[in-house]
This record gives sequence, C-alpha cells and structure tokens, in this order.
Amino acid sequence: MWRETTRHERNLKIFREELDDFLPEKILDFHVHIFSADVLPAGETYACAGHPIAKYDFADLERDLAEVYPGRRTAAVCFGLPLVRYDMKANNAYVAAGADHRRFFPLRLFDPHEPDRAAVKRDIVAGRFLGLKPYLDYVRKADAGAVEVAEMLPDWIMQVADELQLIVMLHIPRRGRLADPLNQRQVVDLCRRFPRAKIVLAHVGRAYYRKSIVGQLDGLKDLPNLYFDLAMLNHWEVLEYLFRTVAPEKILYATDLPIALAPGKSVEINDQYTYVTPVPWDLSISDEHRKLVFTSFLYEELRAIRQAVERAGRSHDFVRGLFYENGRRLLPENPGS
Repeated sequence: MWRETTRHERNLKIFREELDDFLPEKILDFHVHIFSADVLPAGETYACAGHPIAKYDFADLERDLAEVYPGRRTAAVCFGLPLVRYDMKANNAYVAAGADHRRFFPLRLFDPHEPDRAAVKRDIVAGRFLGLKPYLDYVRKADAGAVEVAEMLPDWIMQVADELQLIVMLHIPRRGRLADPLNQRQVVDLCRRFPRAKIVLAHVGRAYYRKSIVGQLDGLKDLPNLYFDLAMLNHWEVLEYLFRTVAPEKILYATDLPIALAPGKSVEINDQYTYVTPVPWDLSISDEHRKLVFTSFLYEELRAIRQAVERAGRSHDFVRGLFYENGRRLLPENPGS
C-alpha cells in the first residue's frame, strides 16, 4: 500500500507523539486533486510520486482523511488533474457532482483556449463552482518555462472571476517562480484589477526553499485579495518566514492530495530543492539502497508547520485559523442561491 496513513503503525505513532496535541478539531485542506477512472486516457495511469494510480475519487478522499487525521472533522477544496491529456470536461463534471458544499467544495479546471466564453461562465454557475484552477500546461507553449500568468488567466475569465467573486488557485509559472519579477508584476496587476476575485498562490508561489521566499513577499503581502496555500511545503524555514511576514488570515492549510500521501520528503540542497522518495519518480531522487523509512509528504509538512509555529511563537488561535477558519471564510455558505 503506497498511501502513508495511520493504517501503518509507524505513522500512527508519529500522529500520536507529534501531531495529536497540535492539530485543531477541524481541518480544511484547500488543495486536493480529485479524478474518476474515466478522466485518464484508456490504459494510462497517473504517476503519484512514482506510484501509478488510475483514480483518486471522493471515496478515496473520505477514507484517507479519516486515516490521516484521526478524530478530526475534515473538509476539502477539490479540483481535477490539470493536464492537457486528461479529460477536463469529465473531470470538472465529476468534481461538481461529488462536491456537497458542506464538506467538499469544487473548483473548476480552466483552459484559456476554451472556445465558448459564455459557455464557460454558464458551466461555472451551473456546476456551482466556487473558483478556477488554471495551469501552465493549458497554455500549450513550446517553452513551458516561459509561460506567463496573463496567458493562464486572460482578462475575459478574470472578469468572470471578479463578477462571481471566484477563488483562483494559481500555480505560478516561470523558472524563477515567486521571485520572478514578471510574475510579481502580473500577480499585483491581477489582484488590483480584479479586486473581488480571491487569488490563492498555490505552494506559496512554489517557494519550496528559503532563498526563493526571503524578500519576495514585500510587494505582495498587503494585497487584500491575495492568499497563500501551503501545499507540499516541507521546509520549516520557508513556513516560519511566511508566518512572520504575512497576515495570519491570508495563510491556508493545503496538502496537494493524493500526492501528499505518498512516502517522501522535499529537501533543500544548495539553494535548490528536490524530492526524495523510496521509488523512482521524474521529480525526485530515489533511495535505491532502501536506507530510509519514510512517512508521507503530508506528515513531513505537518511537522514543518508545527516547528515553524513554535519558532515564530504563534498562538492556538493562529493554528485554528491556519487549519480551518481562514479557508472557510473564503467559501460561501450557499453558492448559487
């Protein structure tokens, strides 16, 4: 079983000894990928940190939330797998149908090349989607490292996001990520021109190591409609800097399920980051000699969050806000009513 949950005794021990007295009663994960078996091309699987899977559906999510956070009330913001080869329409339909707006809250995958702009808006409203999930792959640029935020989110869809007060879950592009000056300018422009849209920088703008975040929040932290999610952040140094720099209500707990359930850890090496996993994966270096026993990326993230909270001297109120209240405030009680 590749999922590192408390079904493994070693993870249950970690939970009891390191996390149980830290985690609040309610947890909202603001970054979860959901997809049914008909979304992937026939015969293909998704490489989940080196573990091939054919689906990650709502039943999987319900089971895993119970096993990862024993005794907690859990919820999640859900969206599909934003890869061009996958069936975006089917994925959006599955997420919309399975989200109950009480525990599971849907965002819609968005492709800037969708031809019928009016149909996109109708689909958002009919599916009761609370936001959008763009992705750099949908731009279809020959050099993926040169994709711009403005290409992922053209004005016409941002006008819809502003009108409907949607969440925009932005996986920031370009090789410099959060530190890229063009990214910084375009994020500021996005927030200022569309003030009713709620822009979330996924993975804290992909700032996975300390040098990529220090000094990079100064022009962003005071934007009233900009938020930061913590998905796949395993570095307490990054988190401590964020917690000391950004207003508490702007920080959202997030994991990147299902990939966060896989065994592994993100590590910083010489102002770079990579993942270490027990099996080969395109984005990692792997422990081919089997010298390590892993827990999940998710539990490594929780360990880092706790260390950063304690080092920054943050309160129980901060922790409750981080894990639930900040995210819940961004979600309407009765969408479309």
